[in-house]
Amino acid sequence: MTRLTRFTDAHAVDLWDRRFRWRSGERLRDRTVDATWQRVAAALGGSGGDAGYWRSRYAAAFGVWQILPDPRLLRRAGTERAVPPLRAPRAALNAGAFVLEPGGARARFDFERFAAAAALAVRLLDDAAVAFGTDAAAPLRLEVGLIGLADAFARMGVDYLGERAPPLAQSVARSLALGAVQGAARLARERGERGDGAPLARLWASREAPAVLRDAAANNRRHAQLTRLRPQPSLARLANGASDGIEPACARIGLREGATPPALRAARAAIAAAMQPWIDAPLRTRP
Repeated sequence: MTRLTRFTDAHAVDLWDRRFRWRSGERLRDRTVDATWQRVAAALGGSGGDAGYWRSRYAAAFGVWQILPDPRLLRRAGTERAVPPLRAPRAALNAGAFVLEPGGARARFDFERFAAAAALAVRLLDDAAVAFGTDAAAPLRLEVGLIGLADAFARMGVDYLGERAPPLAQSVARSLALGAVQGAARLARERGERGDGAPLARLWASREAPAVLRDAAANNRRHAQLTRLRPQPSLARLANGASDGIEPACARIGLREGATPPALRAARAAIAAAMQPWIDAPLRTRP
């Protein structure tokens, strides 16, 4: 039985209908959001013997709000409209979708499943870069990002303003990085090199990771960048109003005592500082 995507936010439905739903003139092509997922997945899944498997994996991850693909792909991939050149294709992992037993005493983050999703997102963006990129020779600059961090905190009972938030955020960033570099290593073996040098080696030289992963990064001549955290408001809103990037979920904590704008900015800065060592590009937040 096919599992249907569940919308829980009316604004998300409206955004999908206005910005991402495929219409050809008067003809409605994406009858449901699952049709949108299938369209994008089919445009990226390739034509090899395992293409159907990866299309299924992509669509399944979209449908449970674990991975949100690049808005440019949502709008145009698989339609009659050309996808613009993707110099740095991006996607967002929704951290809030990886909390086990949310709201209870046993609530916890599923780091293993999150890392696997990061590896899948790297493959998704590698496919996008091959299909819609510009320079066939240069190493790929991918942007696997994040939404829903504050939602994940809330579901685990972790105070965004508290002492537990930065180390937990760092663990999430580490899991993102480890999953991404594992996925990139598999793709480098499968699909070969692009350009000279190993741009990831410098980024991984100072990271405390298993030697096999540091070696994989040092020998990767396909990818120049894997991860980047920045605001992605349209993807956050589409994911049923998830918190954006590493921003606080102000609707949930804005009325709490002590949740002043300076306190929230300080907490966000501490979270960003904890995550940055594991993220390839400089981390960006809202002004």
